[in-house]
Amino acid sequence: MKPVISWLDKKCYNCIKCLKSCPTDAISIVNYEVSIDENQCIHCDVCIKECPSRVLKVQGVHISETLHEHEYNIALIPTSLLSDLKSFDEFQRICQAILKFGFDKVEQYSDIEGFLYKKAIQESQDKEGIWLTSFCPTINELIEKKYPTLFDHILPYDYPVEIAAKKIRQRFKNKDVGIYSLCECVGKMTLAKKPFGNMQSHIDYALSISHIFPKINKLKNYEKLPIQINKYGVKNNVEDLFGNRSLSVIRVEGLNQSKSLLDLIEFDRIQHVDLVAMYACYQGCIGGYYLWSNPFEGCYNIESLLDECVGEIACLEEKDYLINRQMNHQEMKSMKERMIWFNKVNEILETLPQYDCGACGFANCRSLAQGIVNGKVDIHACRVKKR
Repeated sequence: MKPVISWLDKKCYNCIKCLKSCPTDAISIVNYEVSIDENQCIHCDVCIKECPSRVLKVQGVHISETLHEHEYNIALIPTSLLSDLKSFDEFQRICQAILKFGFDKVEQYSDIEGFLYKKAIQESQDKEGIWLTSFCPTINELIEKKYPTLFDHILPYDYPVEIAAKKIRQRFKNKDVGIYSLCECVGKMTLAKKPFGNMQSHIDYALSISHIFPKINKLKNYEKLPIQINKYGVKNNVEDLFGNRSLSVIRVEGLNQSKSLLDLIEFDRIQHVDLVAMYACYQGCIGGYYLWSNPFEGCYNIESLLDECVGEIACLEEKDYLINRQMNHQEMKSMKERMIWFNKVNEILETLPQYDCGACGFANCRSLAQGIVNGKVDIHACRVKKR
């Protein structure tokens, strides 16, 4: 996959806010240039939010350049979009405006999310141990890269938007269809072929919904698209609504909270729990970076509209939603190699002051030690030690 977050050197003041905020220590600053380690990056967009100079960007698709490339264009809209609107009528008017933007069809996938929501609760009760469910690519990357021992505990479900795209391909198999995923976060954008090169995806293009919102807002009038939302699909998107107190379900939002909980699970410190539902964003997917409202008001909006979500739930076969999850590391080192590397890092770490000041261009002293072992910098990068 191509790099997702790019650094533009203009107006960068090397304030180190990006590297100090990164939850996986994927960012370093070497020779005054910001470097993002794709093997560590989980595409959480935290660094983008923290950058005061706005020099960290996510590449998008220019829709005006791509709509003419296909015979038929379909927009897949996220269920979380509902949280930005005051009424269900307004939601249907927005959907009609998206259709008028140049698409031949607008579809949503809350019916698939609702099916997977119910399936996750049911299967976690039937299986032994703690199971993890997350339809957030950022959370799944966090588990893969930082908690690999828990990787097999993720329920083997494909992403709802990917399932929806696959079913569209089957329905329109005789047409040249271009499928656009209108995304509420950076994580979901990484699922598409363009611009990030995820060639196994059924989704052609990823597009941030905030990018086109000003234009679709101008196109909005009193015309409505008769599109429905499934209420269980809504519950799958909102941390407050996932499960209930009678179920053995833990719900957690935000990367810091997710990491704390995963630490406890990894050391077998969580008992009497069947399922853990995790979200990278505050309040779940309704806290997505590309939604124009805020998750505080969004949670109120979406709960007030829940009674109007009367769409049917999807009927899926196992072949439609089950996937074989595999570790996606570019280089799988043997345990012996990992231990040799780990010992080298520890040896260098013992010689460092361990102030974790970030002046060296790394988030902390351990990251600097890893950078030294990997040949990025030498020991003189530590300004405290140099003095």
